[in-house]
Amino acid sequence: MSDFVNDFWHWFIVIITLSGIFWCVFLLYSNSKVTLKKGQDAKSTGHVWDGIEELNTPLPKWWSNMFYLTIIFGLIYLILYPGLGTYKGLLNWTQIEEYSDEIKYAQNDMATIRLYI
Repeated sequence: MSDFVNDFWHWFIVIITLSGIFWCVFLLYSNSKVTLKKGQDAKSTGHVWDGIEELNTPLPKWWSNMFYLTIIFGLIYLILYPGLGTYKGLLNWTQIEEYSDEIKYAQNDMATIRLYI
């Protein structure tokens, strides 16, 4: 059973979530186009704070690659687990089932402790 009263909220969450992820992909891709040719010096953007000057240099490759991996991880997570409105995910994980399993585990633990008291 869903807490949503109609399909609008489901699609609202899906669109906001996926557009945020794809905006990050677009932003990262568009910023990776900035390159410096060999021998070219980086120019100042005009921003200076506490004597530290901001230059127009590209992101380090390891940083952008980690960002891409984080985006891929986020998409895989949204496919496997619930996170897109009423979509249950491929693993059908629910917090209610998780809670029930924890209660059963705790009751079994308490039953063995009561035997020793």
